[in-house]
Amino acid sequence: MLNIKVFSDFACPFCYIATGIFDKLKKDNIDFTVDWIPYEMHPDIPVEGISVESKNPKAYIEKLFEMQNNMGREYGIKYNKQEKDYNTHRALLAGEYAKTVGKYEEFSKKVFKAYFVDLENIGKKEILDKIAKEAGLDINEMNHLIDAGKFDSKFDEAKKLIEKFDVEGTPTFIINDKHKIVGIRPYKQMKRSFLAYE
Repeated sequence: MLNIKVFSDFACPFCYIATGIFDKLKKDNIDFTVDWIPYEMHPDIPVEGISVESKNPKAYIEKLFEMQNNMGREYGIKYNKQEKDYNTHRALLAGEYAKTVGKYEEFSKKVFKAYFVDLENIGKKEILDKIAKEAGLDINEMNHLIDAGKFDSKFDEAKKLIEKFDVEGTPTFIINDKHKIVGIRPYKQMKRSFLAYE
């Protein structure tokens, strides 16, 4: 059986595609488990967000947007053009809460869609609450536990794993705690790579 650790951030467009890859693996009856590890790409981004063009040249942004849509098409994912990048810290903490109640998969897909399709600011508490409620989470309990620091240690654990596996970007896949795959490729290649390390 495969155990796949995925180092991921909700601001990572290719991590969104990873959800589609895992859905296809399930349809192909591949026996695997997934651990989503929070990897905050830009913790310095303020809650109100920053302009995408403030970080990257326009030509690069256009090329990345085209690549995202080309790769996402296979999984029914269509990206919209972003003007801003948003802080993902609280969303990642909410993801840790979602894991404790068995709703991470549903919650994470809704967060990715909110970020890349609906272009919503997932750094804002009210936006995150709306997404969490749609995913069937108890937002009062979630916010209480997040604000009490219940999941802060998960970031410390993630940092140790990031160091252990020498992770430098998202998405990074660790197969059975031994083999590393960095980035996204077409589904058939990803499936073949995963199974080669089974």
